[in-house]
Amino acid sequence: MKPQARRLAHRLILLAAIGLFVAAHGAILYYVSSHATISIAAAVVILVVIKHLGILRPLFAWFRRRRPPCIQ
Repeated sequence: MKPQARRLAHRLILLAAIGLFVAAHGAILYYVSSHATISIAAAVVILVVIKHLGILRPLFAWFRRRRPPCIQ
């Protein structure tokens, strides 16, 4: 296989994997939103997205850095 053809195959596989990843997340969000009330589903979706993206850990670290040290 030529290097250009190999790169094209890798890009197509990566594109297919990203499409599958997005579709799976969309299906999960659709299932959650259709089986719960809107307010509960919205809260769960927001929490799942925050946890999934790993936003909580940097947020806690930011608050830890901003807090003044304890007076001894």
